[in-house]
Formats: sequence, structure tokens, C-alpha cells
Amino acid sequence: MKTASVYRNYYRQRTANQWQKIEAEIGDPGAIRPFLAGNWKMNVIPRSGVALAARIFDLCKGVKDVDIGLAPPFTGLSTLADYIKPDFLRTEYGLGRNVFLLAQDTFFESKGAFTGEISAEMLASIGVDRVIIGHSDRRTNLGKYFGFGPSIAKRLSKSFLLQELELLRTKDDADRQILAALEHLASEANQDVLTGIQRFLEEELIERAGESDEVIQKKVQASLAHGLQVILCVGENKEARETHETFNLLDRQLRLAFEVVSPRTASEVVIAYEPVWAVGEGAKPAKLEQISEVHDFIRNLIMDLYGEQIASTIRILYGGNVKPDNIAEIMSIAGVDGALVGGASLKAWDFAQIIRFGLECPCY
Repeated sequence: MKTASVYRNYYRQRTANQWQKIEAEIGDPGAIRPFLAGNWKMNVIPRSGVALAARIFDLCKGVKDVDIGLAPPFTGLSTLADYIKPDFLRTEYGLGRNVFLLAQDTFFESKGAFTGEISAEMLASIGVDRVIIGHSDRRTNLGKYFGFGPSIAKRLSKSFLLQELELLRTKDDADRQILAALEHLASEANQDVLTGIQRFLEEELIERAGESDEVIQKKVQASLAHGLQVILCVGENKEARETHETFNLLDRQLRLAFEVVSPRTASEVVIAYEPVWAVGEGAKPAKLEQISEVHDFIRNLIMDLYGEQIASTIRILYGGNVKPDNIAEIMSIAGVDGALVGGASLKAWDFAQIIRFGLECPCY
């Protein structure tokens, strides 16, 4: 793929069924401003977060033509909110209302007996501007950490099944079909089948247990209702990519999430495409052609849902091993409007260079 020019502000238009960027003067009304967001994940205590943000801003003094987002852990939100007041940023760093505070997740209920959860209303009350929803860490990794797969698989051990059978046989209203199924699995003749099912469930549920598309839809709805903009993460794992299911998977993820988004609030949603197979240490980066075709697919899907005008302005970020040495190439792609950055956002110099893509490096 031949790389195009790198624009820091631009308009987008569709000609001959292809999307392209047209350079805009900085500050032009209606021009698209790229959005570079740093997701700190479960790193950085509040005081260190402020120090990291200060160093990033120092390296990006006067950079006003892009939007900058910082997503600390929940514990750092209030402290960082106090630091990034627009008047202070304008005076100290020549920045201001292009710096946004992001939360890494939220819950879909406003209040109640949901121990450990944080509502969108709570986030908005402390100055959070936007919230990341559906990140690949939460879509795919919850099962690994919470032992969902192994706990289900253990219920298929012969000793557990025999114990359950004994209890069921004492009940007058026991379901005969369930009894028959358990007796069949617990028999000596089916031990190989039982062991195989156990292994299958352990592997499948560990890989797949995570936030569902339905839960993500509820979080999108709750966040928009409380005035928070949404960074909606979508993407496919290695299996989906290898079996050519990428576009089917993205279609389902996006259509379900946007079911609760009206045309009036569609512009409040930023989409972040994360190919899970290209994320993490040692992962093979996605090719520019792969990024381009997926971003075009997403933009055309949004056009089907909301029309060309909204599709031309809605921002679609890329997230997957974004670094200082590849950000300019990524931003040259017509469908890419910024990046959701993980590990590189924890290093001030690296993230500053990502924010400054296409500009000369600071000399200090």
C-alpha cells in the first residue's frame, strides 16, 4: 500500500466509492482533529500519573491541532482531573480544551448492589469526559483471570457428577432428562468423552469468557445518557482473522452497540479498531492494507446506519502496537483518525512523539 500525505487536520470525502482526506487549515470549522488516546491500563499510581502527564504536556507544548486523551486507572481519575484544568493547561503548556480525561470502563446501572463497579454518573461527576467501552482486555481476558473456564470444567469430573446424581435422586421432582444425561456421562464407558469435554470447555471458556456484546450495548447507552462520550472498541481475535470471519464479527459488534445510538448522538461515539492478534508483546503488527480495509468497512457500515455525512466525520481510531516509528504511516491511511495507545503511552517521550506525528521532534 502506497502511503499518502499525513494531515493533522482534514476533511473527509467519498469519491468513486473511496474515502479520502483533504487537508484543512488548523482551526477550520468542521475540520476533523485526530484523537490520540493513552490507555494506562492497570499501571501508575495517582501521583506518578500526574508526573507522567506533566512530562507528556511539556513535550507537546503548544500542540493544539489534535485531541489528547489520558485514561488512568479509576484511582487516578480525580487527581488527574484536578491537574488538567483548561486554564492551567493553557497557561502552563499552551494546551487547553484539546486534553480529555478518559475512564477505562464503566457499569451500565446508575446505582445499586454492584460491589466494585463504577457508574457513568459517578465518572461524569468527577470530570471524566469519555469512557472506553469494550476494550479487548475486557472482551477476551476476564475468563483467564477469574477462572470461569476451569470452574465450569470441574463440574464435569466424575466425582462431581456422581455427587450431583446422588442429590438429584433424592428429589421427587428431579428432571428425568438431566438424570439420564448425568448418568450417561458418569458411566465408565464414557470417561474418554467426559475428559475431552472438560478440556474443550477449559480452553474455549478461558479464551471466550468476557464481556458480551449485549453488556457493551448497555454500557454505551448508560454512558451517553450521562453525557459521556464513548470510545467503543471492536476487533477480532486470531481465530476470526484466520477463518475470514473478521467482517462478520465486526458487523455484529458494531450493529448491536449502535442499536441504542440515535443519529443525534452518533457523533458522541469514537470507534477504536483493535485487532487482538496484533496486540501485545511479540505480536505481529497489522499491515497497513489490513488496517485500511477494516477502517473502510467500519466507515461504510456507519454510512449504512446513519448516512454519508455522519460517516465522514465520525472518528475511527486504530489500536495495535502503535509506536512513534509507525504512527505517521498509520495516520496516512484515509480511514484512520487517531490511535488508542497502550504500552507506549506509559513512556512520556514515546507518547509525545505519537501525539506529534508529522511534526518535528522537540529538542529537549
